[in-house]
Amino acid sequence: MIGILTTAVLIAFFILVVIFLISALPLYFAVKLLNGKTTLFKTAVITFISGIIVSVVNFFFKTWGALIAFVLLIWIYHDVFRLKWHKAFLVWILQLAFIIAFRYIFGFITILFGISMASFL
Repeated sequence: MIGILTTAVLIAFFILVVIFLISALPLYFAVKLLNGKTTLFKTAVITFISGIIVSVVNFFFKTWGALIAFVLLIWIYHDVFRLKWHKAFLVWILQLAFIIAFRYIFGFITILFGISMASFL
């Protein structure tokens, strides 16, 4: 029984790590495209940390939270990836573009193979 539980926990942890790496890909590609200095692991850590920061800022600053979080996110990109301010802003825009493109590609693949999103739940 304990062996099955341990295996399930390890599989869940592995899946979580894979999800974090996949979620970091749009930012990684955007930073690399604009000649920033990063690795996939570093980008995954920054994605995780910036997600926490944005959530905390939006929780404490209801009215101006989105603007404060946006400025913090651009500052994080500027500082961590050693980008100029305008390139950090472009990274943010490219990251959104990659997210949208990946979403459509994933949607096309699921339609192509007849997979419904309900089967993932």
